[in-house]
Amino acid sequence: MRKLYLTKTASVWIFIYYSLLFFFSLFLVIRYFYINLVVDKDVYIYSSLAGLLGSSIYYIRKLYKDCFNDEKITLENDFLKQLATIVYYLTRPFFAVAFSIFIILGLKAGFIIIASSQNEINPKNFIYVCLFVSFVTGFNVGRLISKFENFEIIK
Repeated sequence: MRKLYLTKTASVWIFIYYSLLFFFSLFLVIRYFYINLVVDKDVYIYSSLAGLLGSSIYYIRKLYKDCFNDEKITLENDFLKQLATIVYYLTRPFFAVAFSIFIILGLKAGFIIIASSQNEINPKNFIYVCLFVSFVTGFNVGRLISKFENFEIIK
C-alpha cells in the first residue's frame, strides 16, 4: 500500500491549493457560459478549465481519504519522499490540463476526418462534448497515466 509522506502543514497547504484551483476553474467555466462567451476557438481554454476542475475534485477527495486512513500515513521524516509526494499533488492538475488539450486535438482530428463540407459540426455542441470529456479526463488523470505506463505494443 502506498504511504502518504506529508506533514500536517503540507497537507493543509495542498488542500488550500486544490480548493483554490477548484473555485478558480468553476468560477471561470460558469462565467464563460453565463456571459455567453462560448466561442469555438476557445475550446482549449474551456477544456483546460474542465480538466482542471475534474482533477481538483478528484485530488481533494483523494487527499481527504488518504489523510483519514491511518494505515497510509507515515511519520517517517524522509525529505525526498515528502518532496516527491508534494510534487505529485502539485503537478497532477497540470497533467489533467495537458491530457485535456490532447483529447480535444484527437476529437477535432476525428471530426474533421469524418465531417464533409455539407455536414458542419455545431461549435456549441462540440464545446459541450469537449467540456464533458475533459472533465472526465481530469478526474481520471491518475488512471490515464497508469494506463500509459503499462501500455505495450505486442509484436
